[in-house]
Amino acid sequence: MSCYRMTDTSVQNDRIEHETINLTYKSSLRFRGKTNVIRESLFNQANYYWIGLISIGTPEKTFIINFDTGSTDLWVPSIQCLSTCENKAKYDLYSSYTSRANGATFRIKYGDGSYVNGIFINDTVTIANSSVLNQAFAHAKNISGFSLSTFDGVLGLAYPSLGTSGQIPIFYNMWQQGLISNPIFSFYFNPNPNSYPGGELIFGGVDSTKYLGSITYVDVIIPAYWEFMMDSVQTNDKIICSNCRAILDTGTTLIVGPSNQIALLNYAIGGIYDQETGLYTVDCYTRLLSDFPDVEFSIGNMTFTLSVLQYLLISKDNDNFVCYTIFQGINLRDNRGYLIWILGDYFLSRFYSIYNVKRNQIGLAKSISYNYLQINPKSLFGNSSNKNYFQYILQLFILIIILVIRNIFFF
Repeated sequence: MSCYRMTDTSVQNDRIEHETINLTYKSSLRFRGKTNVIRESLFNQANYYWIGLISIGTPEKTFIINFDTGSTDLWVPSIQCLSTCENKAKYDLYSSYTSRANGATFRIKYGDGSYVNGIFINDTVTIANSSVLNQAFAHAKNISGFSLSTFDGVLGLAYPSLGTSGQIPIFYNMWQQGLISNPIFSFYFNPNPNSYPGGELIFGGVDSTKYLGSITYVDVIIPAYWEFMMDSVQTNDKIICSNCRAILDTGTTLIVGPSNQIALLNYAIGGIYDQETGLYTVDCYTRLLSDFPDVEFSIGNMTFTLSVLQYLLISKDNDNFVCYTIFQGINLRDNRGYLIWILGDYFLSRFYSIYNVKRNQIGLAKSISYNYLQINPKSLFGNSSNKNYFQYILQLFILIIILVIRNIFFF
């Protein structure tokens, strides 16, 4: 699984400005008094990504899907996809009597180098028992970079300007067809990989039981990705960046930023660059937890804090544990050429996120799972040295007792 999966806009349409789809619609009166929402349960895949189930066609074919706010289109493998689609569910347009010809070509390349090629088709797409009629999606004939992923396809939730061939995204059709009463959606990710369900995606609303305190809203500055201005990133009172551009991306695992800023952040934490993985390692054997600083993200004049056990990845290599930070340096740009930060799943699993299409805003609030901490081996964070020290004291005490007994009985 790649650490980030952001749409490469170089292969998208030449459209830069968002061609806003009219959210009122001529039949908007049919929404009056409705409070419809669609609730999609999500599964936590070892904190690398959160996935859910959808079905396509009539009769329905079920697919495991990665819901991605960093891209726009929906795609699933085609029955015509062979070697690169092994062990994945495949769509057969000839088996569905609700399929309709579309013919537009589909090609998307993600920031980690993976790509998908295929053809658009229209069919019924069902999410949590709600059916979106005549939805355009791509059935992929060529897929690269997804062989290790447990999901079959990707459902994009970014703005239409990132889409290909002018197809209307599924979220907009949900609203147009009256399946939801409000043009917003929201994510809750549970960072406990053993929890079920592992999260929730709500189309058309917000779940107030999944966050604590108030919601902080900021405006989207370019309606393509869910991009906004981040006031600052800092740690140990050291400013890493100020007035920096950022996006919320559920399709990215880690927190990604410009290479020089991420290098500065990791240096402040005590991270050392690992050439093999492209990540930064820290000494989590001898350093105490109290030696690691918090990392603070200032958004909308509110501070969103990650502590050390929230920003470390602990991996086992043979009998040894290796600790990586979740901060990865890659120079990625938005569709106007600006360097951006990507706040991925390790951020979104601590903060409930809301995406409002009508107001062009994102919202963040502290998740109810904010305080969940991964279970760490007792040998880490200085505990090993303390354990050895106490073992030494115990052994010394036993030795003294033995010597005293010997002196009593032999002298």
